[in-house]
Amino acid sequence: MRIMFNTMGLGKGGAERVINLLSNSFCLENDVMIVTNIKTVPEYNFDDRIIIKSLVKNSNNFLRKFRRISILILLKLRKITLTYKPDVIISFLPEPSFRILLLKKLSKKIKDIPIIVSVRNDPNREYNNQIFFYIMKKLYPYANQLVLQTEDSKKYFIEKIGYNGVVIPNPVADVFLTERYDGNREKRIVAVGRLEPQKNYKNMIDAFEIVSKKHDDYTFEIFGDGYLKSELQDYINSKRLHNKIFLMGKTDNVKKAIYKATVFVMSSDYEGMPNSLLEAACLGIPCVSTDCPCGGPREILENGKSGILVEINNSQKLAEGIIKIVENEKIANKFGINTNKNQINYKTDLIVSKWFEEVKCLVIDK
Repeated sequence: MRIMFNTMGLGKGGAERVINLLSNSFCLENDVMIVTNIKTVPEYNFDDRIIIKSLVKNSNNFLRKFRRISILILLKLRKITLTYKPDVIISFLPEPSFRILLLKKLSKKIKDIPIIVSVRNDPNREYNNQIFFYIMKKLYPYANQLVLQTEDSKKYFIEKIGYNGVVIPNPVADVFLTERYDGNREKRIVAVGRLEPQKNYKNMIDAFEIVSKKHDDYTFEIFGDGYLKSELQDYINSKRLHNKIFLMGKTDNVKKAIYKATVFVMSSDYEGMPNSLLEAACLGIPCVSTDCPCGGPREILENGKSGILVEINNSQKLAEGIIKIVENEKIANKFGINTNKNQINYKTDLIVSKWFEEVKCLVIDK
């Protein structure tokens, strides 16, 4: 079978990690190609058997943005698709999905190729402007399947375009599927993620300021990088918390960095199925998260059974959740044990098999 992935790039991110896990598994018994909109250095290790092609190779940002909307790029994608002759296409993220679905609609030679579209984020945000929503509404019905991350996301597409997709959660790398740490936890609160507005790190910093007044012996470590790094450091300095809150940068060993922490915290305004929270939960670290759309944290933490959920952008409630775990070892252990037990639901082999079942069904029905 020939399987073609279609996505934006292969940098660091949730979609890229899932593509990495799926393509490395699929290529063991199938031919696999990944087509990216832009050329990026892969952050993950891809099997040498996988063919990787890029539609836009110029590194100049202006030219890259111009070429991404060019008809020439659409034609280049068409040429690659017709030359490779995939049995199925799996498309991630809105822009690449719009492009391949437009080809499916317009090209007689592509219209019979089954296409799976994977939605990775909160659709209320992903398609929140009129243009994106209009394009989505017109093109997504041409997809043969929508793979969604949460039940809330599924409801969105049923209501907006009458499309009943399938929910498949993110897989978790095997390194996170381990016994929880059972020793004395370090007096550290940790977070992992890109330093971008969606993650609302200022809300976390405000919450930790409250926590620190009551528990001065705790530190807060943020693992990740992004364009807000300088702004966040200035914000930390303005609160005179530079000796308590540390921007740790990217780490190649997330498990080692967070495994013994007392609390994992996430303060996003919206998410799909957040990998960092999922990984921390599988490690059995007590978690506090915003109950943000489209319901990923709620599903991971089982509506509060396996962690604390708080409303978005409320630093006081976030702080109270952290303090509750810090001060109550019994509750902390209960949360950690519950989430650690659930790791079986996110095993790579299980998730890959669910994806491959969708692929096989479409190819057989073709």
